[in-house]
Amino acid sequence: MPFLGMEQQQRLSQVQSQVMSQQQIMTLKLLAMGSQDLRDEIYSQLEDNPALVLVKDPFSDGVSSVRKRTHETSQVHTSRVSAAGQLEADTYQQMLESSPDNRETLQEHLMHQLNMVNISQKEFELCKKLIENLDKNGFYILAPQSFLDDAQNEENQKLLQKCLSIVRKFDPSGICVQNVEESLLVQAEQKRDVPPLVFFLLNGHLQMLSNPGVEKVQKKIHQYIQEQEKLSFKTPDKYDISKVPSAKEIEKAITFIQALDPRPTRNFLDEQVQFVRPDVYVVRVKGLLEEDNLEKGLVLDDENHYFRLLPADDTIPSIQISPDFENKELTKQIKDSDQKKFFREKLSAAQAFINTLSFRQQIIVRSCSFLVKYQKNFFKKGPGYLAPLTQRQFAQMLDIHESSVSRLADSKFIHCDWGTFPLKYFFSSSLGKTAVQVTAKTESELIEKTSAEQNQSVISSNNVKFEIEKILKAQKEGEKKLSDQKIADMLAQKGISVARRTVAKYRSQLNIASSYDR
Repeated sequence: MPFLGMEQQQRLSQVQSQVMSQQQIMTLKLLAMGSQDLRDEIYSQLEDNPALVLVKDPFSDGVSSVRKRTHETSQVHTSRVSAAGQLEADTYQQMLESSPDNRETLQEHLMHQLNMVNISQKEFELCKKLIENLDKNGFYILAPQSFLDDAQNEENQKLLQKCLSIVRKFDPSGICVQNVEESLLVQAEQKRDVPPLVFFLLNGHLQMLSNPGVEKVQKKIHQYIQEQEKLSFKTPDKYDISKVPSAKEIEKAITFIQALDPRPTRNFLDEQVQFVRPDVYVVRVKGLLEEDNLEKGLVLDDENHYFRLLPADDTIPSIQISPDFENKELTKQIKDSDQKKFFREKLSAAQAFINTLSFRQQIIVRSCSFLVKYQKNFFKKGPGYLAPLTQRQFAQMLDIHESSVSRLADSKFIHCDWGTFPLKYFFSSSLGKTAVQVTAKTESELIEKTSAEQNQSVISSNNVKFEIEKILKAQKEGEKKLSDQKIADMLAQKGISVARRTVAKYRSQLNIASSYDR
């Protein structure tokens, strides 16, 4: 067997790599930000860089002036309406509507109670992990056993059971469980005068109430008891039953279960809730337009209408270079080299940040202009008229990298006559006979490609979802629920050819239950 060892070798290789500058990194960072994150970033730069000063914050200024005026004229019973006053009132109304929800999260509420319990440090740490492991419904995200160093250890098992019992006794009742059925069982165990049949039904037999007719429930329980009697061996269960309950007992148990809360965490703030404000407003304006100017946010519609794109400047603070840093005479008076270097670095960083903000605004308006042009039918007619368009195709239109489109679409929102939509809403795959490759870069090519798609009966997946939702909403109460196959047949009558499995997938994405559960 030859000797195996390690040896050193010297090799020469040539590698080409691209290193981004700090300004490029900042540009990509700002491009991916939504309006609220951008506000935070601007104020962070104002705190860190003395070369930047705040000129105006439209949102804050409008709110403060409205509050001041309201206070000064609180005793006056007559007033007049002006354009400026209406603007301030609208700004104040926006502030009220977009104010954050100050409710506690479930985790905050439970931690307040945990801090008041006298337990050991080890128990406290495990209870804290259990609380942080809960989703918005109060259910486990990971199995509780995963927090134990040794899940087979008997002492660790006892510790886990004790901590589970502690957290489950907190308000609201019915949390720190695996599912709804277990949540209802925990709630029942903490109540008094509970009918014994309730514990049996909530201990893995809740499906017996799928059709809550007393006679049918009684029949299912009778079948269960007969099957249990045939077993030669069965696991002892403290909630098991040995005789068929009466109709009155079943009615009492059903009434009790119906009084329990399947969603005990409904009154707590979901940490995933986000309050959004549009980044771009799309306004349809009447009037003649001689030429289409994308840089100014104008998109031609027809001879008498055009779309104007307005960047949302009602929440973005306006900043500029500090006059002290622009004063050359003051700069000349500085003799210390370190201070001069400080001035130059801060001035350069401030100018770069302002230029990056300006570039971000331009690229968003230009990109949204192309998007509005391509999705013109949607902005004219509303949901249901969305043309198929992928992020890759859109990147080809703008002649930029697909990752830049992904950053651009992240956390951005467009407001139009039909509501406020995330930018990603306008990107969807195509369904139909033919898919058209979008490689247009000029305005005429773009319109030609759009018309070609519409003529070849290409439809977006978003439109199919819209049609499915419209069909189900049109169904009257009491009518037989439409199956996925029936919905597919109805879509085929409208010229939309999709499989039953596709209908089931889109129905699930719309959070609509199947015909059996509706």
